[in-house]
Amino acid sequence: MIGWLKHRFSQLPLGLAARFTLFVATIMLVLAAAFVVLTNNEVERAAQESFEDQASHLLALVGSVAQNLPDEQRFVDLQKVLDNVAGLNDATRYAFVSTLDAHGRLLNADPETVASEPESKLALDEAVIGRTPALEQGGGMIHIAVPVLHDQKPVAVARVGVATADLDDRIAQAASRNLLLALTFIGFAMPFTAVCMTYITSPVRKLIQATRRVSEGDYTVNLDEERQDELGELARSFAAMARNLRDSSEAVERLTYTDGASGLANREQLRLHIDAQIADSRQVALLYLDVDRLKRVNEALGIEVGDNAIAAIAERLQVTCREELDQFRRDQNGGDVEILLARLGGDEFGILLSGEVDEDTASHVAARVLRGFAVPFEVGDHSLSVSASIGIAVSPDDGIDLSTLLRTAGSGLGEAKAGVVNSFKFARRDVNSRAYRRLVIEQELRQALERKEFEVFYQPQVALHDGAMVGAEALVRWRHPQRGLVGPTDFIDIAEEVGLLDAIGGFVIDDVCRQCGIWADIGLFPKIAINVSVSQCQQPDFAANVLKAIEKAGVPPGMLEIEITETVAMLDPRATARELSPLRAAGVRLAIDDFGTGYSNLASLTRLQFDILKIDRSFVSECVRDGSARVVVATILTMAHNLGFEVVAEGVESAAQREFLVSQKCEYGQGYLFGKPMPAADFEAQFAEHRRADARDLLGQIRRTATRKGRPAA
Repeated sequence: MIGWLKHRFSQLPLGLAARFTLFVATIMLVLAAAFVVLTNNEVERAAQESFEDQASHLLALVGSVAQNLPDEQRFVDLQKVLDNVAGLNDATRYAFVSTLDAHGRLLNADPETVASEPESKLALDEAVIGRTPALEQGGGMIHIAVPVLHDQKPVAVARVGVATADLDDRIAQAASRNLLLALTFIGFAMPFTAVCMTYITSPVRKLIQATRRVSEGDYTVNLDEERQDELGELARSFAAMARNLRDSSEAVERLTYTDGASGLANREQLRLHIDAQIADSRQVALLYLDVDRLKRVNEALGIEVGDNAIAAIAERLQVTCREELDQFRRDQNGGDVEILLARLGGDEFGILLSGEVDEDTASHVAARVLRGFAVPFEVGDHSLSVSASIGIAVSPDDGIDLSTLLRTAGSGLGEAKAGVVNSFKFARRDVNSRAYRRLVIEQELRQALERKEFEVFYQPQVALHDGAMVGAEALVRWRHPQRGLVGPTDFIDIAEEVGLLDAIGGFVIDDVCRQCGIWADIGLFPKIAINVSVSQCQQPDFAANVLKAIEKAGVPPGMLEIEITETVAMLDPRATARELSPLRAAGVRLAIDDFGTGYSNLASLTRLQFDILKIDRSFVSECVRDGSARVVVATILTMAHNLGFEVVAEGVESAAQREFLVSQKCEYGQGYLFGKPMPAADFEAQFAEHRRADARDLLGQIRRTATRKGRPAA
């Protein structure tokens, strides 16, 4: 029970002072209640004893009078005595003599007020039967009965009734007085306890507040460290801990956001500052500065001199930029411009202008900085002359993050370094449009993955001999929110350069499996070919991921074909076969794409466990008008058939090309002659219609055959 109370008390949402005050209040209430109860019991007991003593004296007096009176005057004189007793005691409610016959029965009736009291009857019976004085209490009265004896026989009973109202009043008054004393004590003690506890716990509260400030990064501690008790020791220990945390935090911040050699901001701090300025809708201009001959200083005079030179350059940049900023504010009457200097690494520095900046502002700062490089730098015993070049990028046209701004400014820096010494150039998109466009696409590609802007289109593949649609090749498209549908030639190379191609390829595999699962559920089973990139195919878990996607979507593995380029297949044929063997074992078909453009040899082809060869479109497009192309296509087909490969011709765009391929027994083809890449819903509709048409043709053939043989058609 005590443990439960202790646990509950510790869970109260109260402070230490409030808990202790509540605890003291509880103890005081318990003690006050005990005091009131014990005192009231004592008063009641004392009053009861006093009243009983008075009743006993009255009993003795009545008995003495009753026994000593003469016989002839006994009843009359006894009644007079009782009347006198009643007159002397205001609490007496009745006093009379009841006479008895020889058999001990009353000869006169009791008054109505006495007859209704059962305790009075008890006292009377006890006195008559026991022939001794009797006393009974009840109903707010004490009933006294004293027998009057003659020849040892009761002849009468003297009866007195005394009210106990005085006793009850005395007990009630005592209880009220004790309760008032207890409440008065608590009323004075509780505020005193609260004040004392507030004073005692004040250092603890200050320590809690200091702890919260430290947790929020404010290491200023204002505690009473002069105390000589445990709280003083705790305050001193906490203050020392806060100082250590402050020193450690400052050291970590310096290492994280400051360049050690120059004392300037580093690349990370520059990135955070640009992000914050762009988030506040402030324009920024980045001056990308490269010191031209600093590497020669390191090589000739040593790294230590080179580090000192970096520190000297940083100091001059700070002075120059501060002077330029002051001049700008004077000219613009306090214009809103801020400057942040950063060392980007090696001999490269960044100067970030933010606020009310434009190309004119950036030009003034760049010119002022380059003029500062005209004066040699004094580094120890050496006087160093170095030059600098600056490329300038301005947001938002040249980018909205550090990476883009640096790349864009880098193009301007390259132009500046190719021109005169100590010059600056802006990154112009009309001069550098291709590079800028690649930067924009790179940024948008990352957002496209997050926003799920990619879609899978399907280009039909048909059986060349009869035109039956057998499947499709899955091709990715980018549904750009502004430019509309973007083809792969506009973004695949960039995605591969920046490492996003694997993520896009993974999306295609998952989406194709999902779509094939839907088609399988409605009874459609087209064969879908999926291109995979070099890096994607070389991932150690590539096959496992494909099988996982197939299992998750519930796709029959035979619906899928995985295509890798001839170049990838020939890099290491045995390793390629080993890595892809789990897919082929599960029923997934494998194809060599763009065959004829790589460096295949017959020995390698015989080791590759593939099912399909896809002739590159460059040969198919020329196979009608170019004799050499016809020979290459025919040779590939003959070789593939002899090795057991199926062949798919890519880029079939004319009936003449189809006829040539059919004459060479090419099984399948794809190209604009049969259909352009289309959304999944359109391909599904066309494939379903081809299935129905094929079924109608088959039924017609069966009927015609049956008719020729003289049997009725079904």
